[in-house]
Amino acid sequence: MHKLLLAGTMLMAMTGVVDARDIVVAQSSDLRSANPGVNRDGNTDGVILHIVEGLVGYANNGEVKPLLAKSFEVSADGLTYSFKLRDDVKFHNGKKLIADDVVWNWNRYLKPETKWTCLPDFDGSGSVHVTGVKAVDASTVTITLEKPSAVFLGLMSRPECGYTGIISPESVGADGSFVKPIGTGPFKWDEWKKGEYIHLAKFDDYVSPENDGKPDGMVGSKRPLVDGIKFMVIPDASTVKAGLQSGVLDTAEISPDLIPEFKTSDTMQLIVARNNGKNLFYIQTRDKVLSNPGVRRAMAMALDLNQLVEAASNGTGAANGSMVSQDSLYFDDVQKERLPYDIEAAKKELAAAGYKGEPITIIANKRSNVPSFPAAVMAQAMMQQAGLNVQIEVLDYATQVDRRRSGNYQIISQSVAPRLDPALMYGFYVGNKDKNASLMWDDPKAVELMKAAYAEADQTKRQAIFDEFHTLMLKEMPGIFLYDMVDVWGATKKLKGQPVWQSNARLWEVSLDN
Repeated sequence: MHKLLLAGTMLMAMTGVVDARDIVVAQSSDLRSANPGVNRDGNTDGVILHIVEGLVGYANNGEVKPLLAKSFEVSADGLTYSFKLRDDVKFHNGKKLIADDVVWNWNRYLKPETKWTCLPDFDGSGSVHVTGVKAVDASTVTITLEKPSAVFLGLMSRPECGYTGIISPESVGADGSFVKPIGTGPFKWDEWKKGEYIHLAKFDDYVSPENDGKPDGMVGSKRPLVDGIKFMVIPDASTVKAGLQSGVLDTAEISPDLIPEFKTSDTMQLIVARNNGKNLFYIQTRDKVLSNPGVRRAMAMALDLNQLVEAASNGTGAANGSMVSQDSLYFDDVQKERLPYDIEAAKKELAAAGYKGEPITIIANKRSNVPSFPAAVMAQAMMQQAGLNVQIEVLDYATQVDRRRSGNYQIISQSVAPRLDPALMYGFYVGNKDKNASLMWDDPKAVELMKAAYAEADQTKRQAIFDEFHTLMLKEMPGIFLYDMVDVWGATKKLKGQPVWQSNARLWEVSLDN
């Protein structure tokens, strides 16, 4: 009863603040900061996406394309990137974007006092070291690296970095303190009522980058088709559902168990969008039992992956045994390969590995928006048919994360957020487990291939690296990849367009019927 009263009160309050031509979207938590890439989380990234833009951005297939830049070139030695700026870009304060603005932003990001989340990715602590940023003329910027990197542009484009968004220097006060984001995106900062909502207003002077008339990731056509966006802070799922049913909310993420209801509704629509995140079984390859690749291969062969994915995803997912997303330009025929579903072959692998029925525990959580628990239940039943003694331990999500980071587990059923460049996805799983216990796979050849993917920029050569990596993974099976993550959203039927991309609200090229 208390939840119902709370939902009713919140919806009444929402009704009073909604402009009829705003898109109203619910998110589970408040903005952490309006400062791009500083004190951020996923919900914060989704708001900032509409306000700021970087020199480049990701397309749907993971390719990095020009955004504020009209074009870019890389020197023969791979050390200097030259960006030619578009001449039709204005900040939200009406001032034209020039090269000095880009230099100012990069200098600010690289200062430790800014507390930019992605500073370690560019200061030499990680794979990239930016050694210089220079304005050649009013429309040309060069960025110099210490050594060549295939992931430099992709790192710049990440949500965690605030998209390395270029903001007007007027976003910062005379004392150096951040005031508000004055960006170049299709919507501009308007109002933040903490704990209640964030409102963005349409930027009337916005011009999309060169495009084919369709939205495409962070690039493509980006027209703001409504007067504004209101991001409502609504942590309670029942209130979100009530808001969508009443039409007070236009769109929001919903629990997968609502799929049948939204599919058949006369007033609501179901929106399903695949992203580059991963649902997988993360295996501790140093465990006494699971250190044997034969046991790990047997586990994979015991899974009818198509059936498991169908059940765990409520019919929204498609099996994918690769670390590379099905939507990536690097997802080819080699990436489609996976170990066959074969119970008898699994039993033979177990016998050859000397498996004697030792217990194997899958850790899962019961968060409603991920398939951690249902995937574990399905896998348990299937693996038992092959003679594997599988148990399930249910933990709260925070404890599960702690167990993974400490390496204290056998198998974890988990989901991993999108990373659009396959090399960046590899970086989450592969490396020295003695230095980072959260990593999954420390095979020397796998580490060598990952490093090569970080350095090699040629697309054909990168494809060969990714294919060799996948073939090695099928042999060693350090983890079992199930399917690419799926965003499940609901919306009113008056909403037109695709309001979600890579788990973020993306509300340009989205409109509302009157």
